[in-house]
Amino acid sequence: MSLIKTCIILALITVLTISGLWVTRNFIDDQKSTIISMAPTVEEIESLSKLVTNKVYVSDILQGANKDYEGLWAINGDALITIDLSEASISDKNEETKTATITLPLPKVESARVDHERTKHGGIKGVRFALLRNPKNRTKMMDDAMQEAQAVVERAANRPEIIDNAKNQAKLNIQLLYMKVGWKVTIKWREIADLPK
Repeated sequence: MSLIKTCIILALITVLTISGLWVTRNFIDDQKSTIISMAPTVEEIESLSKLVTNKVYVSDILQGANKDYEGLWAINGDALITIDLSEASISDKNEETKTATITLPLPKVESARVDHERTKHGGIKGVRFALLRNPKNRTKMMDDAMQEAQAVVERAANRPEIIDNAKNQAKLNIQLLYMKVGWKVTIKWREIADLPK
């Protein structure tokens, strides 16, 4: 009987001690507050690294020829248009009106690639008598065609209307991001002459 009484008393003491600690911690002791700034900072923008604004799909027909062969390719490829946010800068920041200006580098083409699985080879045919043809010219023409296909994808993705669309997408995304925390940001674009040396 005394063992049961001792266990009950120990259980009550444990419950009271835990309850007392909980009340002290939650209602009596001051808690340290965590305060963070909601203002736009360069570090927060830089932490995003690169902003991908568009993915561009490109299709084209290439025709190749040299003294020995002619060929045809239906090329397909894609490229990403990105903005390097590590080069962003913030100016005209006003904590009272919650306004700021963010200057961004111009969008650029990244990861331009020919999709070799979707690119179709239309065939290569000899244009001279077989014994006079140099077989290396066939391989050379195929290599040259793929190099040109890569350049076609990059040029197509770099068209002014695509870059303008990328700028508009970036502006909208960044402004919406800061609007959610009550800031109004103006986006400016760093021209090539403004780049740091």
